Amino acid sequence: MSLIDWEQRVIKRVDACKDELVKLCSNLVRIPSYDRETRGEAESAHLVGRHLEQYKIPYELFKSHPSIENLVAALEGVKEGRRLLFNGHIDVVPPGSLDDWTVDPFGGEVKEGRVYGRGSVDMKGGVAAMTVALCVLKNLDVPLKGTVIINVVGDEERQGDLGTTWCINNIWEKIRADASIVSEPTGTGTMGRTLCIGEKGPIWVKVTTKGRKAHGSVPLMGENAITRMLRFLAALLDQELPTVPPPLEREVLIQQIAGVMGMESAALESLLAKNGRLNFLHAVLEALTKTTLNVGTISGGVVANVVPDQCEVELDFRILPGQSPQTIPAFLHELARDLGLANAFEVEIISAFEGTSVPNFEADSLATTLLTTSRELAGPTIFFMATFATDGRLLRKAGISSTVVYGPGNGALAHQADEYISIEEMITATKVNALTAMRYLGIDE
Repeated sequence: MSLIDWEQRVIKRVDACKDELVKLCSNLVRIPSYDRETRGEAESAHLVGRHLEQYKIPYELFKSHPSIENLVAALEGVKEGRRLLFNGHIDVVPPGSLDDWTVDPFGGEVKEGRVYGRGSVDMKGGVAAMTVALCVLKNLDVPLKGTVIINVVGDEERQGDLGTTWCINNIWEKIRADASIVSEPTGTGTMGRTLCIGEKGPIWVKVTTKGRKAHGSVPLMGENAITRMLRFLAALLDQELPTVPPPLEREVLIQQIAGVMGMESAALESLLAKNGRLNFLHAVLEALTKTTLNVGTISGGVVANVVPDQCEVELDFRILPGQSPQTIPAFLHELARDLGLANAFEVEIISAFEGTSVPNFEADSLATTLLTTSRELAGPTIFFMATFATDGRLLRKAGISSTVVYGPGNGALAHQADEYISIEEMITATKVNALTAMRYLGIDE
């Protein structure tokens, strides 16, 4: 049987598995998996395992914490060859105020062609899609020339130390692969689907300015740490931040987006110029092509009538792939010296991750295969970057340089009240996952 014949069989089988796919996603949403005091993350992994058991797919569970178990399952092909890994997390953020929700955040309600609830789009829908894709390949006995692996992990929302990082450090041989797909939501609505070939690196730093206490009635007797911080922040926000060339230049992004929207690049540029900073797309393009900064917290002083001797801010920088995290504290120290604050200034790195991307992604076998497959089945799809962090950065850093992020749902709905995922998008993503695996690994015709 030819590859085309196998693909048609797989597509039909995925359509037949619609109810199964929806049930798996809905049941995963019904498990609250945001609190380490409960076993929600472990229970979610067990639920995926029970689904795999229905297809006689062997799996293993690895406990990294009393409440977290990470699952690994592999479907061996008829011949040895490449190894393709699908990665997805089943931990979620807390639901927040229930007053903001019109549905039960852990009800897994199915209505209007959607599954509602916390984690539906981020990313239990993606986990369901990659799990069912594996089950369909097994059920049809597709003669793959390689191995498909799924790794369902916890702890991603807390940086992944007990999830993907733990798996890399402790069971690397189980998840080792030539390429991987992280099934986070990459739909955008008006811009179609995106295939993220990299992501920026979050650098969190704490900056402290020192002063000298005095009575507030005679402020010149002291040195005000808060006003020093204000001087520093005003200068910082006026600076050009250190950066490097992005994997996707602004002009390339504009050209791709304009093509999806059915307009000329010049017309899109004109639209962006008119709306300026108020335009969502402008903000995204800035974030994808430059170092960004958010002043996240500020604290200092004790009471109004005491000159404060200390002020602290926490800053969130996002750097591009290829830029060293050390450029940020060096830049901050240099600015403090220019302002005459060097002797009253400290910088502490809270956490730092390098940005990563797929080298030469336009020629990368997985990236190009997935792009073509998504365009065939899901419609307009463009290469993109993620402004946020995913477990993809951990897999690239571990040696799976060909790691992309692609999955069902609109990422803008993540962490929101009334979060939901489209059932149709889950079905399409399941087909894309299965066919990408077949095309990347090859089949024995």
